[in-house]
Parts: sequence; structure tokens; C-alpha cells
Amino acid sequence: MRVEIRTWNDVIFMNKENNMKPVVRYILLVSVLLCLFGGVRAQSVKVNVPLWLTGSPNIGFEYTLTRQLTVNAEGAWLPYMFKKNEEVFRVLMGAAELRYYWNPQNFYTNDSWDGFYIGPYAMYGTFNIGLLKHNDPLRSYRRKGWGISGGITFGYKYAFNSRLALDMNIGVGYAHFQYDKYKLGGEYVNFPLELKKTKQWIGPTKFGVSLTYNIFR
Repeated sequence: MRVEIRTWNDVIFMNKENNMKPVVRYILLVSVLLCLFGGVRAQSVKVNVPLWLTGSPNIGFEYTLTRQLTVNAEGAWLPYMFKKNEEVFRVLMGAAELRYYWNPQNFYTNDSWDGFYIGPYAMYGTFNIGLLKHNDPLRSYRRKGWGISGGITFGYKYAFNSRLALDMNIGVGYAHFQYDKYKLGGEYVNFPLELKKTKQWIGPTKFGVSLTYNIFR
């Protein structure tokens, strides 16, 4: 029998972790609802080209709030599963961000936005990742859990014409992950070795090279 003794600080930290996911989900939901029902004047649809080239479905939307402010929402699904060694790389994630364009040149002519932009973002996702190491499934591990991230997006959008544009960006911030750890192969592959492990990361947490199509001119 395993007995765990937790201090009061451990209990406070666990409560903070449990409260983080609903907050990020709420931010993403509110952002999407504001886009749909906030009386926006223009919108565009986009796809992240590198993800599509690797077989990962994704889609994004951008909605105009003012001449220099937009709301951007994106979602992606990485569905990879390799049966030979029971390897898996599956990620489902969504992100929302507020963008401030310094000096969009095309706004008055076709409700488009181009040029440099910056803004805060929030991201949430679930993952199930296990890759073979040392060519030995018994010495390799799978991690299944969730992650949240927040930070600042820096980007540039180049307009080809009134409809098409290329959107390039990178997000830098803080990421928090919580997961259960499993053996990648063997008899106990579905029995967790460790529960609710956590990791943190500060640095680049998102990037995109997207083709965008402006729906309304």
C-alpha cells in the first residue's frame, strides 16, 4: 500500500492547477463568442501551411474589431499513431489572441489588415505522446495529459491582393503541462507509472505560417 503525505503548500499548488484549466477554457470560449456575436465588420479564414503539409488538420479565423484591433482564433489536431512500436503523437489544441496592427495599409480599401502586429494570446491543449527511444519499447515512455500557455504574439501579414495574404507569427510566453506517465510497450502499457507530473517552459510556445482568405471585402 502506498501512502502519500502532502503539506499545506502542496494542497494550495494542486488547487491552483485545478483552477487554471477552467480559466483558460473560459477565455477561449469568450473570445470565440465575441467574434461570432460582437458585431464584427470583417473576417477571414486561414490554414497553417506547415501543419497541413504534415497531415495535421487545422483552421483559424480572424475578426476585425477596429482599424487596428482584431481577434484571432485557431485550432489544430495532430493525429499520428504508429502501430509497429505502439508510438503515438496526438495533440488537440486551440488558441485565441488579440492583435494590434501598427499601420494596416489596406483597411480602408478592402477591410484587410497587413503589416506588423503584436498582442496577447492564450492556448489550451491535450496530448498523448510516446516515441521510441534506444530502439527499446520497455525503456521508452508515453505521456498523456494537458497543457496551457499564455504570452505575447509577434507577427507580420503580407497581403497579396484584396483576398489572399500570408500570415507569419511566433508566440513567446509561459507554458504549464500536467500528465500521467506510462510505459510505451510491454505488459503494463496501460498502467500509469506516475500521476499528475508537471513541467513548465518559458520561451517560444507557438508559431504559424498561414495562408488567409478574406471573406468580406
